[in-house]
Amino acid sequence: MAFLLAAFLVAVDQLSKAWIARTLPLNQVDIPVIPGLGITHTRNNGAAFGMLRDLDLTVLGLHVDGTRLLGLLSAVVSVVLSVYLARNGRRLAVPQRVALGLVLAGALGNMIDRLRLGYVVDFIHVRSGALSIPVFNVADACIVVGATLLVLSGLRGPAPRATAAGPPDGYDTSEEDEPVTYAARAPHGPAATVRERKRPLDDYPELPPLRRASEVD
Repeated sequence: MAFLLAAFLVAVDQLSKAWIARTLPLNQVDIPVIPGLGITHTRNNGAAFGMLRDLDLTVLGLHVDGTRLLGLLSAVVSVVLSVYLARNGRRLAVPQRVALGLVLAGALGNMIDRLRLGYVVDFIHVRSGALSIPVFNVADACIVVGATLLVLSGLRGPAPRATAAGPPDGYDTSEEDEPVTYAARAPHGPAATVRERKRPLDDYPELPPLRRASEVD
């Protein structure tokens, strides 16, 4: 489930960025969608929400492009999350799987932009009065929502597992139960004699046969 969710959200992220890049001019005025929410077209060579913008590093005299470095870090995070989900996904609760799927989608979406373009396309702008959130994209939103779900699921603790009723502790259930047969118990002492049951009339003497009256006269 987490991989399917991540694949769907990566597709939504890439399609939305492609549509914005082809439709809207770069750095134009926000187009209002609903009160407090507008869309625009900007490029971000830093991390999510414009953090670490224009990051450049020099390591041992070698110049390292900060955007490419962030792309490689996103790739590492994506691989780690994929391996973890493949091994432990079935043992995780549904909110945790959804959260990890969201974070994986965000990491993959921004990784594709950084390694392919050298920057990330941002277009969602939330602004209300003095409040103005830096422009972000679908991948950034997935990371924030997924991280929030992970924190909330961690605070609630692991979900209780339903355990089927089984034998009490101390019984060995490693092997299947086999039918138990009981042998007949032999009587002690001399062999018992079987007494034949007598019929009720056996104790009376045998009567003579009846004769007819003519024979008696």
